[in-house]
Amino acid sequence: MAGAAACWLLLAVTPAGARAGGDPRQAEQWNLAQIGAAEAWATSTGAGVTIGVVDSGIDAGHPDLAGKIAAQADCVDGPCREGGAPDGFGHGTAVSGVAAASTGNGVGIAGVAPDAKLVVARVLNDDGDGNPEDISSGIRWVVDHGAKVVSLSLGDPAAIFSASGNSLAPAIQYAWSRGAIPVLAAGNYNSGVLGVGSAGYGNLNAVVVGATDRAGGVAFYSSPLGNAKWGVVAPGGNDEGVGEDILSTELGGDYAWHAGTSLAVPHVSGVLALLLAQGLGQQAAVDRLLATLDTAPCGDGCRGRLRADSAVAVAATAGAGTTTAPQSGGASDSGGSGLPTGLVVAGAVVVLGAVAAAGALGLRSARR
Repeated sequence: MAGAAACWLLLAVTPAGARAGGDPRQAEQWNLAQIGAAEAWATSTGAGVTIGVVDSGIDAGHPDLAGKIAAQADCVDGPCREGGAPDGFGHGTAVSGVAAASTGNGVGIAGVAPDAKLVVARVLNDDGDGNPEDISSGIRWVVDHGAKVVSLSLGDPAAIFSASGNSLAPAIQYAWSRGAIPVLAAGNYNSGVLGVGSAGYGNLNAVVVGATDRAGGVAFYSSPLGNAKWGVVAPGGNDEGVGEDILSTELGGDYAWHAGTSLAVPHVSGVLALLLAQGLGQQAAVDRLLATLDTAPCGDGCRGRLRADSAVAVAATAGAGTTTAPQSGGASDSGGSGLPTGLVVAGAVVVLGAVAAAGALGLRSARR
């Protein structure tokens, strides 16, 4: 795949269906079965928790997303302007559907945290491109507008710790310091050509997420989790299309199949919302998520595979945790990514523009 090409697969757009008393496409959502989402809903649905989606915006009129949005802003070419976050690319709409699509409404699909609300910051343009300044502004904006989980399907370590000085790390640490849990995509460039992995996350207070395929193994494209402080894997699809990838919301009220670590992120964001809705504090929710993972092999730096049912059931038995005081710093001051500036990483979440005279980072969604 060329360095500037989109790295997130979109296949088989299908019209919205409707059936009274259920979600007609839920039977196609193997991803929900893999994490035990339906079993978790008997205990928690995420009510009272707000997830921040920092991405390409949202189709606010989609029947599975309408009424879910507490606030939205357009942060492209900032500062953030509150009032609307129109999605011309489709990625933010897909991520939002995985996290929190309405459930039991007789339309389409189900979301991992169906009663959670969303605050949405548009930070990627209609081509799926963005820059660190806008993304940082969007992270801060969703946190300041009530997000307790920040879903970031933009997870290349070169963006987190950039030698050029354009780093997302301060904004991610801002989110943690304000009581929100950042969730980052590991990236879609697992290859022996460059050997790129998440080696630059270090002590960053964030859950870093790789992708699983339908069989439950690590997807072939999913980047290693390296030295991520809290590394997990969650459903991201096989990159094979219909029935093998993740069915989610699409522009214009439709549904489509998607694959990538960007789809794995909102699964984790949704489960964290389920835990926070049970009264767990920030650190307690992270700890519970990690303690209840499946111990399937998933590579260096990976704690295990996401399980919503186990996490929620144990949290209900244990009772509400207390909020751990936010940890200051966390990101290495030196912040080296291990990647040379100006490198174009094929099929990666983040592309460092080789032709940019100033060496500014050019970011893209984590699309396959």
